[in-house]
Amino acid sequence: MLIKNCLPCDPAAKVEKKAALCDLRIDHGMISEIEKAGKLEARSSETVFDGEGLWLLPGFIDLHTHLRDLGQSAKEDVATGTLAAATGGYTTVVAMANTVPPIDNPAIFTKLLQIIKEKALIEVLPIACVTQNMAGSELTEMALLSQLGAVGFSDDGLPVTNLAVMRRALEQSKALGSLIVSHPEDKDLSGPGTMNESVYATAKGLAGVTTASEAACIAREIEVVRITGAALHFAHVSARASIKLIERAKADGLPVTCDTTPHHLTLTDSEIPGYDANYKMNPPLRSKKDQEALVQALKSGVIDAIATDHAPHTVGEKEKGFNGAPCGVIGLETAFALCLERLADESVPAADRHSLLEVVRLFTTAPARILGITEPSLKVGAAANLSLFDPSNHWLYNAHKAASKSENSPFNGHLIRGRTVLTLWGGKVAYQHEPATSRWLAIEGLALK
Repeated sequence: MLIKNCLPCDPAAKVEKKAALCDLRIDHGMISEIEKAGKLEARSSETVFDGEGLWLLPGFIDLHTHLRDLGQSAKEDVATGTLAAATGGYTTVVAMANTVPPIDNPAIFTKLLQIIKEKALIEVLPIACVTQNMAGSELTEMALLSQLGAVGFSDDGLPVTNLAVMRRALEQSKALGSLIVSHPEDKDLSGPGTMNESVYATAKGLAGVTTASEAACIAREIEVVRITGAALHFAHVSARASIKLIERAKADGLPVTCDTTPHHLTLTDSEIPGYDANYKMNPPLRSKKDQEALVQALKSGVIDAIATDHAPHTVGEKEKGFNGAPCGVIGLETAFALCLERLADESVPAADRHSLLEVVRLFTTAPARILGITEPSLKVGAAANLSLFDPSNHWLYNAHKAASKSENSPFNGHLIRGRTVLTLWGGKVAYQHEPATSRWLAIEGLALK
């Protein structure tokens, strides 16, 4: 394949959007040549894609995806989940382990690997549970699960409240050179809460979730990191208090990292319409001040990356009312465009504003470093995992017609600025936006699509 006339943006190579247009050649799933536009001539055997007006980006990596396959395939499965990811420009997703049944033993893990092999359109890196049945008491066979291919361990959705168990898990993961992903929440402090503890929750008559629930868990687990020296990643950080704790831990040289989500960066508790459960997630949408702290922490590097926490649920489940509906929203298809607007728009204060390169880094090299995997890049010799993004395409997001099986998005009906038009994994088309078909060029009168 030959991609022509696109603007490269590669954090690994420190190539800005303003760099010269380029042509990029792909052979056998790898980037074989990259030159200034017009320098590479099409070969008779090549498919040619016209990238004029498009940004060429390394494939995104999502640290936190719920694919739901096994016992919850009505919500999502590996095929639809990876299509949704590719639609958003992702070429790698980390599949969380709180499936039904949970990924807590080698037999279930092996079964998941087979499903991934048969159905995945992009790379899926599976996480395994920290504890058996996610009960928080007995560790899983972490060494064997790691040997089988688990990239980390998490009881996501449930914190490991017994710190002695957490200590053993961190010591084991350190020995394996692996990673623990924490769901930072004190369930006792959260109680029956369904949205952020604020005047907005009070006005709706809903029980609130204090930010101390998240921060208290983070504070406790940081101290276990301090005595073990093991790497710990905090998922979906949402509160100012949490950021301060993580900043202090990093200043102390502790190996902690964290991410936040597109919905926490772009929505607040004041914007929840009525009792729409498509705005219900865990942690809940926080205050405007919390959101501003997240943006500042991304800019300063306290927050390392952006992850979607893509959590599909059926329409029926989300129609059970705000108290009865499960937590979670989908987000793979809209994440990058929403974050690009939120972080890099000219309306963002200069001190918090990100460049395009900085935003792309939060989706590519930053999550790769957390996972300890090869950083995606546009360099010769790198795998052809990449996407083409059209910044001028403004479109209405329709969750009912999206790639995901589920529709539980708070952004349904929103005008989105920019969209992915082509995603390649290993040089093969994983996703193609239909109007992009006109960009496949003919050579010597033959359409080589």
